[in-house]
Amino acid sequence: MPTATSPDTAILHTHADQTRAAPRSGAQLELLGWAALALTLCIWAAFFISLRAGARAALPPAELALLRFGPAGLLFMPLLWRRRARFAQVSPKLWLLIVAGAGLPYFLIAGWGMRHAPVADGATLIPGTLPLFTALLAAALHGRAALARWPALLCIAAGIATMLALKAGQAGLAEGYAMFLLGSLMWSAYTLALRQAKLAPIEAAALISSVSLLLLLPVLAWQASHGGLSLPALPREQLWLQLLIQSVGVGLISTLSYSVAVARLGAQRSAMAGALTPVLATLLALPLFGERPDLATIVGMLLIAAGVLWGQRKA
Repeated sequence: MPTATSPDTAILHTHADQTRAAPRSGAQLELLGWAALALTLCIWAAFFISLRAGARAALPPAELALLRFGPAGLLFMPLLWRRRARFAQVSPKLWLLIVAGAGLPYFLIAGWGMRHAPVADGATLIPGTLPLFTALLAAALHGRAALARWPALLCIAAGIATMLALKAGQAGLAEGYAMFLLGSLMWSAYTLALRQAKLAPIEAAALISSVSLLLLLPVLAWQASHGGLSLPALPREQLWLQLLIQSVGVGLISTLSYSVAVARLGAQRSAMAGALTPVLATLLALPLFGERPDLATIVGMLLIAAGVLWGQRKA
């Protein structure tokens, strides 16, 4: 994806003109980042709805992953080959963090977690803990400066702790919550690794989708040999909806838009705003599945939203 550039300095006749042009260019780039992030949040909310719909239809996460990574992986495979020299410059550690944190391993963990908890809980815990994990990982790698917004992070942590405390002992939730928190940690590592790798958005999409598809094929082959696949029996309407959300929305658009957001806004700001996903997902789950969030989820969500807004204030 080409990067936006400042106006041609050949037509700028004075140093003052150049000084005035720079802020406008920076503001435009930041606005592009926020627009990309807003689009990403909408798709992420639909992602959790899609996972829950697949779980309610008893569709194994690996088969749902085929809709997520199949079309995108095939589409991006030629690009992955053409830019193999560029990908070879990325360290194996960053490869692993990017593919595991946003590719097949993350998808399977989030999908299995959604089989044990409602949309509001999954959409709250995964994006909700994302700013906290991202800040902690950044602090471990780059120093305590990443914890400069610690009051906001504490507010988010309080929201998560409230949910865990008030829902302790509810059957079936512990396994789902553990998977959600692990998935959030993986996505936080991906966010930081993506920025360090300095891949173009389309390159990140190609790496995630194509490598995940290659990893998925033996999993599906094993599953087909041990009882067959459930995907062919999925109602046609739901199949098309899943294709639209997973293949087009998550597989193509959100991977690119989130990469743009990270490049323009930074890893921590992108992760902070991502914590607003639960509100959107909960609003969608209410009419679609009749899932009403309980008091613990509402309190936790409010604390997390407060932490997000607090964290977005300029220092």
